[in-house]
Parts: sequence; C-alpha cells; structure tokens
Amino acid sequence: MRLTTRWLPACLFLSAPLFFASNMVAARWLSGSVPPVTLAFGRWTVAALLLLPVVWPLLRQGRLKTVPAGLLLLLVLLGGVVSVAPQYGAAAYTSAGNIALIAALTPLLVAVIERLVWGVAHRPAMLAGIALSFAGILVAAFRGDMAALLRFEFNPGDALMLCAILAWAGYTALLRHRPVPLPPLLLLWVVAAGGALFLVPALLLEWGHRGVPHLGAQAFWGMLFLGLVAGIGAYGLFARCVQSFGAARASMTMYLVPAYALALGATLLGESLHAYHAVAMALVLGGVALGTLRLPTPGHRPAAA
Repeated sequence: MRLTTRWLPACLFLSAPLFFASNMVAARWLSGSVPPVTLAFGRWTVAALLLLPVVWPLLRQGRLKTVPAGLLLLLVLLGGVVSVAPQYGAAAYTSAGNIALIAALTPLLVAVIERLVWGVAHRPAMLAGIALSFAGILVAAFRGDMAALLRFEFNPGDALMLCAILAWAGYTALLRHRPVPLPPLLLLWVVAAGGALFLVPALLLEWGHRGVPHLGAQAFWGMLFLGLVAGIGAYGLFARCVQSFGAARASMTMYLVPAYALALGATLLGESLHAYHAVAMALVLGGVALGTLRLPTPGHRPAAA
C-alpha cells in the first residue's frame, strides 16, 4: 500500500503530459484522412456524449445559470474552437514534435496576456524567459535554417499552431482571472458541447469546399481516441495533478509534452529527429523554466516546512 501511495503522484505527473502529447501525435496520424474541422468536431462530439450521463444531474439542477452567458461563450470560443481546429490543421503541415514545442510556449504566453489585459507585473526573468522560448520556437519553425529565417519562410502549420496556442493561453488566463463556479467536468462538457456546436458552420464550409469526407475505421477509432484521451483523459489527469501538487507544480507537467511528442512521433509515425529539435527544446524549456521558476533572493531563507 505504501509503495502504491508513493508512486501514484509520480505516475500522475508523468501520465498527464503523455496524454496531451498523444493528442498531437494522433492528429498528425489522422491528418491525411480526416479534415481538421471534421476532426475537431468529432473529438468534441465524442467527449460531450461521453460526459453527458455524468453531468446530466448538474444540468438538471440549473448549475449553468450561475455563470454569465458571455463568459461561457468566450471560454467556448477560445478553449473549444480557436484552440482546437487550427491545431489539427497544423498537423497537415508540420510534425507532432514541432506542434508540441510551440505548445510549450503556453505558460509564457499566458504571462504576456496577463500583463496586457490585467496589468499583472512580471519579473525581468519572465521577460528573459519569453525571449529565450521565442528563440526556440523560431529554431523549430525554421528547422534550424538561418537562411530560411532571413527569407522569412514560415511553415503554415507552425503559424496555425501559434494561433491555436494563443487562443489556449487566452482561455487559461481567463479562467485564472475570471474563475467559473462550476465542477470541472461540467465546465469541460460546456466547452466540448459548445465547441462542437460552434464548429458546425466551419464544418459545413469545409464539406462544401472539400466534399463530405468518407470516414472509415481509422477516422472512427481516431475520433474516439481523441474524445476519450484528449477530450476527457488529459483534462482529468491534469485536474488530479492540480489537486495533488498545486497549480504551480502541476503546470510543470506540460514541459514534458515536447519530449513525449518527439519520441512518439519518431516511434509511431517515423518522423525524423534532427539536431535542431534538441536545440529548440533546450531553448523552449530553458526559457519556460527561467520565466516561471522563482529563485530565492540572496539572503533569503525559505521557511521551514
């Protein structure tokens, strides 16, 4: 029993980023057979249907009436629409590793949004971390090719992923400064159901442009996997990490996502690993660590536990 209790926190800490990384790898695997908006709509539809029996008693109690409709709408648009469909569109142009490296910039983008919108002051180390992480993103986006950087040859997949991560950072910052008095699974159901609903117009446009896709077994199992793992599992594990470690330490699990995504992409999808991946990861993780970890000031002694 003691051994299980001791290893459970470590398993939670290591499993949450694995689930987030598997979302990116699965999106890359499905990119040739399922259009991005269709994939996003399928993921949220599966998640909403799976969660409905769990949250139905809360819905019948009218719990959603306690939250302003405008706030819920903004959360759905940021967390369920703009942060998802462009991410799956990016999978058609760039690797799962690059997608994860850009996603690792999220904590620092949240800091920038907090500064611009809510006037939250940040330490010089935060600004240095932002610059260092952005340099890592440039290395990944331009494949370590300085000539491409000078010519500004930007991969469209990396641009789409940056848009998705900006939306996710806005969603995260909004939740932090405008907390929603709802149980976590009910909020997730709102994002899932609302995301699927608001994606319908884009879905019809996609089908009108590309034609209605012929979805086979690969698409079915892929959407089921994304709905269960990315739509519910990753969120649930991360929420458990927050409960076990606190928000600050739990957020550090996200720093492991690029490592998992690069390894899974190379193992399952045959994606190549290059030296610039290591350089980009070192810069991104170094910048995030510099910007988010608080070092004790000289002469300061931490309080005893």
